[in-house]
Amino acid sequence: TATPGGRYRAVARSANTPDVPGTCRTTTSISDAMRSNSARFGPATLMPTGVLREEDRPSPECWVTLGAVAASTRRVAFGPLVTPVGFRNPALLARMACTLHSFSDGRLVLGFGAGWFRDEYLANGYEFPPFRDRFEQLLEALKILRPLTEGRRVDFQGKYFAAHTECLPRPKGKVHLIIGGRTTKVVEAAAQMADEWNIFGPTLDLYRRLRRVFDSNSAGREVQVSQMGTFLIGENTRELKENASRHAKLFGIAGGADAAFELFRGRGAFIGTVAEFVEQVNERLEAGIQKFYFQILNTQNKVMVNLLTRTLKEKF
Repeated sequence: TATPGGRYRAVARSANTPDVPGTCRTTTSISDAMRSNSARFGPATLMPTGVLREEDRPSPECWVTLGAVAASTRRVAFGPLVTPVGFRNPALLARMACTLHSFSDGRLVLGFGAGWFRDEYLANGYEFPPFRDRFEQLLEALKILRPLTEGRRVDFQGKYFAAHTECLPRPKGKVHLIIGGRTTKVVEAAAQMADEWNIFGPTLDLYRRLRRVFDSNSAGREVQVSQMGTFLIGENTRELKENASRHAKLFGIAGGADAAFELFRGRGAFIGTVAEFVEQVNERLEAGIQKFYFQILNTQNKVMVNLLTRTLKEKF
């Protein structure tokens, strides 16, 4: 995670598609990146993600993987970015989060959202209702999740969910709650109920439009604002194009490096040489984004990952 003022935490993510919730893949590569980054930067944030199931690409389940991360680390902050509302009953999810938060000495970060990836819902046997219903589910779930993850009892009976319980062991303090989304209604909910609003790969125009919605609904609450997305970086234009070509080959993007550039720019990715990358990050910082989660799509390209972490450490 990158934050301004010279305080940077490294992020290791592995995925085939951006910010799909639910599962985590390539755990060996993630663990390697986590050990390397935490040694260089102190606390790191590991954000497991889900991908379309592929026969030759393992996809471990997210929350089981988080338990393994908690047990094998001491300083790493970790969590899903994000867990969709339709995958787990919110009272159960709150108990899972509180338990893991307590057992890891307060290191769990809970990312939560309305869900958007229809194929993953259907592949796992879940219904994928219209956004209106998923948003209503999100609001009800937050009325359960928020108090439970703050150590309070909840008594709630809603249209979709109900809970009459408390979480023991209670979390130390509270579980940091991230709400991820880029629709107006979800942004409003994040401003009102989250500790952090995360947006995936926005253009600056989209971010500024949603930021106005966010600011008008936060009512003076201190809520962090973060961006998640991928990146392509190179020491020079030749290396940058080589890295883009590797992405194109890995993901079957016809048209090579130029097509990869076009595709990832459309997803709000940071793309450029070191100087261009720094300029792009500074532009986002000036726009009010406080934290960045860099999604590592190709964990085998360690040269590019190391260049990213070195750039964050030396340039900010």
